[in-house]
Amino acid sequence: MADEFKKSDLEILVATTNRSSLDFLIPMFPFAHFSQFSILVINQTDAENLIISDYENVRVINSYEKGLSKSRNLALKNTIGKVALIADDDVVFLPGFDSKILEAHQRNADYSIICFQTLTSENRPYISYRKEQFWMKEKDFRDVLSIELTFKPEDLQKKNIIFNEYFGLGAKFQDAESLFFLRRANYNQLKVLFCPENIVIHEAFSSSDDVASDRLIYAKMAGFYKRYNSVAYFFLVKFIFFLVRKGYISFKKVIPKFKTGLKGIQDYKKLLKSKLENKYD
Repeated sequence: MADEFKKSDLEILVATTNRSSLDFLIPMFPFAHFSQFSILVINQTDAENLIISDYENVRVINSYEKGLSKSRNLALKNTIGKVALIADDDVVFLPGFDSKILEAHQRNADYSIICFQTLTSENRPYISYRKEQFWMKEKDFRDVLSIELTFKPEDLQKKNIIFNEYFGLGAKFQDAESLFFLRRANYNQLKVLFCPENIVIHEAFSSSDDVASDRLIYAKMAGFYKRYNSVAYFFLVKFIFFLVRKGYISFKKVIPKFKTGLKGIQDYKKLLKSKLENKYD
């Protein structure tokens, strides 16, 4: 049996932007000081806003790159944890979150990635989660939040599992970074587990909830083409109909929104022809 994980074996990988101090970490840990945890902060910033850490357990990389997936990949490359947890700078951790994560990885050593649950600030489940633990497949990845992802970095590094830097906030297609991350892991025979335990609190609204925005329609259709090829055109029609039926858009916006989705597909096809995305497949 493998040695039990210690608290220090878990490293929290926090993405943030334009910070000049670590004070933003204080509300993320309402039950303890953040320096009691192993943390790697990726601060995407400029020369005017740099963080210097005075805490042994808190490491900082100030990066001049932009894009959430680039931030995640820099963290993946530099983590020293035996187990790592993805985090954003607007989450609040629940007491005992670290024990839940380490115990789950100890019990399920065959799984490289374990996904947990999020509570809203109203103390409700962020989505409708399943009640039981289960081995996740591609159909289960769509609703996973990046802040629910924990993993063994060594397993990912062996298979070169990274985030697709063309997808995610700040990227060309601002959606679905967790989906394609998990999809890549699954294709490389890394097992993904769902554990029905709450570890973090996040506001109920997410940027991905703005379903009728041009940003999301453009990115979502690019993602559909990546997953389904030409069937994406059918999904585009279906999605526009869904937006009308649910009252998210009026009939006069159907054609502009359709063109936005079509542009997302066309631009992804151009990217595909350029082969620039090949390193993420």
